[in-house]
Amino acid sequence: MFVGHEFLAFALAGSAARLAGRDARSALLAGGVAALCALLPDLDVAYGLGVYLLAVSDGVALSWDAFWGVANGVHRVVTHPLPVGVAATLCFASAVAVTRRVAGPPARGAPASAAGGLESIRRGRAEGASADAVTTLVVVALATVALVVAGTVVSTMANAGDGSAVVVAVTYLGAVGVAGAVVARRLRAGSALLAFAAGVGFLTHPFGDVLMAAPPPLLAPFAASPLTDRVVFSPDDTVNLLAVLFAEVATVWAGLLTYLHVTDRRLRDAFAGRAVVGVGYASAAFVLPRPTMVDAHYLGFTVVPLAVVVGATAFEGGVGPRTDRAIRGLATGLATLTVAGLAYLVTYLVA
Repeated sequence: MFVGHEFLAFALAGSAARLAGRDARSALLAGGVAALCALLPDLDVAYGLGVYLLAVSDGVALSWDAFWGVANGVHRVVTHPLPVGVAATLCFASAVAVTRRVAGPPARGAPASAAGGLESIRRGRAEGASADAVTTLVVVALATVALVVAGTVVSTMANAGDGSAVVVAVTYLGAVGVAGAVVARRLRAGSALLAFAAGVGFLTHPFGDVLMAAPPPLLAPFAASPLTDRVVFSPDDTVNLLAVLFAEVATVWAGLLTYLHVTDRRLRDAFAGRAVVGVGYASAAFVLPRPTMVDAHYLGFTVVPLAVVVGATAFEGGVGPRTDRAIRGLATGLATLTVAGLAYLVTYLVA
C-alpha cells in the first residue's frame, strides 16, 4: 500500500466530517491531516535506509532484497502497532493543544461595545479568565496522558531489550509532535477535528499492510499479534498480486471520489477517454515474466509508469485551472491503471 494508506485515510476522515455536518473546508482539512498522519508511520524506512547504508559500507550487497533484509528489522514492527498508533494520536493532539495554548490562534471577534458599560467589560474578563483556566487544565491533562502512554510504550520496548526499537519509537513520536505543532500553527480547524483526523490516519495505517509480506504486529509491544500471516486472495501468486493491486487502486478511487463529492465536482468532468489505452497492457502477459509477490516489480515498474504517462498527457492537454487539470490527470491515470490491471488479469486467466 504505497499510497493507499493516505487515500483511504483521506476518504474516511473527509467523509466522516461531512456526515457530521462539517462544511467542505473542514472535511478537506480533516482528510488532509488524516492522510499526513497515515504517511508518518512509514518514516521508519528512513532509519532502515540509514542502517542499510552503514551495512553497505561494511560490504553488504546493493539490492532490494538486501535493503529489506536490513530495513525489516524496524519497518512495521515499531511504528505500525496499534498501541503506538494510540500514543502517536495523543502526542499529535497534545502538540496541537499545547502549541495553540502557548502561541494561540489569530484573535477573532470585535471589541466590546461601549454601551455595555464597565460592568459588562469586567464580567466578560472574569468569564474569559475562568474559561482560560479550564482550557489550561484540559491541555495539561492531555499532555500528561500523552506522555504517560508514550512513556509506557517506549519503556515496554526497552524492557524487551530492543534498543533500535526504542530509538525509532522515540524519534517517531518526536516527529509526530513536531507535525502536530506545525499543523496547529498553519491550519485553522478545531483541535478536536484535528485529533480525530490524526487518529484515523495513525490507526488505519497498519491494516493496509496485511496484504503484502508479513503483517505488522498489531498489539506490540504488549501482546502477540492476532495476525500471523498476510491475507491471501488466491493461491495463484500472480492473481493474488493483481488482487492486491486492485485493493490499493480501490483505496485511491475512494479518496478521489470523496474529494470530488466534497468539492461538488463530477467524475465524468474529471475523466479523459484516453484511459482506454490501458487495454494494450494485456500484451504484457505474453512478453513479461509472470509477476508474483517476490517479483512484483515486473508489474509495478511497468503498469504504473503507463498510468503516469497517460495521466500526465491528460493534465498537460487539459484546460481550466491547475487544480481541475490535476484532478483530471489523476482520474485519467487511475482509470488507465484500473483498465490495464483488468486487461492483464483477463488475458492471464484466458491465455
